[in-house]
Amino acid sequence: MENIHYQYFFMKNEDVPYSKKAKLIDYFYDSYNIYNATKAELMASKLLEEKTVDAFLSYKSSFDLEKEYYDFCNSPFSFVTVESDAFPEKLRNIYDVPYGLFYIGKLPDFQRAVSIVGARRCSAYGKKMALELGEKLGANGFTVISGMARGIDTYGHRGCLDKGGNTVAILGSGCDVIYPSENRLLYEEIVSSGGAVVSEYQMGASPLPMNFPRRNRIVSALSDIVVVIEAREKSGSLITADFALEHGKDIYVTPGRIGDSLSTGTNKLIAQGAGIIYDIDAFINQLLEAYGQSPNVKKVKKTNPKLSSEQKKVYDLFDEYPKSLATALEESKMDYLKLLSLVLSLEKQGLLTEVFKNNYVKMG
Repeated sequence: MENIHYQYFFMKNEDVPYSKKAKLIDYFYDSYNIYNATKAELMASKLLEEKTVDAFLSYKSSFDLEKEYYDFCNSPFSFVTVESDAFPEKLRNIYDVPYGLFYIGKLPDFQRAVSIVGARRCSAYGKKMALELGEKLGANGFTVISGMARGIDTYGHRGCLDKGGNTVAILGSGCDVIYPSENRLLYEEIVSSGGAVVSEYQMGASPLPMNFPRRNRIVSALSDIVVVIEAREKSGSLITADFALEHGKDIYVTPGRIGDSLSTGTNKLIAQGAGIIYDIDAFINQLLEAYGQSPNVKKVKKTNPKLSSEQKKVYDLFDEYPKSLATALEESKMDYLKLLSLVLSLEKQGLLTEVFKNNYVKMG
């Protein structure tokens, strides 16, 4: 048997907790020695309880090394462990090192990687920021890392893909479990575009709530910079930010309005010293300079269709935060049907969009 067979066995084993696997490698040196260790030797490590050792040995006795590995090799998935030179260097020295990663697609070198994280139930403003940031990062050769969750994660991946960029999704489920299910197409595009979908968890593992905080440490560790776009006061994105601080990574946020629940978390990060993205082009230029490249992002001035004076008056009532027709009616002092007609005409031109019933945001 080759050492890779023993690595696969140890990856597949669910009796040993994820947090103990890398520690066992430190103690026994490699998975071959762990596989061949006696009960007494396993107990002597003081890393496992006796019931865990017994379960591990029972599992080993029923595991067909050659057949199991052969079956896995005939799947579209791959794996890499700390025993391999291909294991991402950025993960090797963090606290709670993952023993290995399952993945589908192609792992990048993570040398120019920025993570985009934020609220699942994001605003139209958050969507716009995530899409634009993903686009600019992808267009300038950065790898965008996120968790493929609804909201900000999805839009960060999508923006990067739309500009032909490379993006990696780190899941809180098995990398063969698409969650949320509506992101099936996104999952397939990430893989087919040369990116990767990655997970520490077993194939088939469900997206349990307890999995996501552990997942977030990998998102942070593989990134050079963590960008948070909209986060509530208690948010998984803030867990990623905490890991980023622990890992010595820079954190940037997009600021939000005081009193907006989606801005509470990001504004607190600003108060704690996080960098502020006040202009996405300027932020990209700053990154390029940090990597020794000349800034090459130029602002493109948007030209809106010619508007009548009444259309412009209504258009100027809105911004990137949802505003109800009732509020716009009060501010404009217009007749309701007149206002509605003008709003619909602006929506038709793509300058306003209805984010939920009778609430619109500016898009142009």
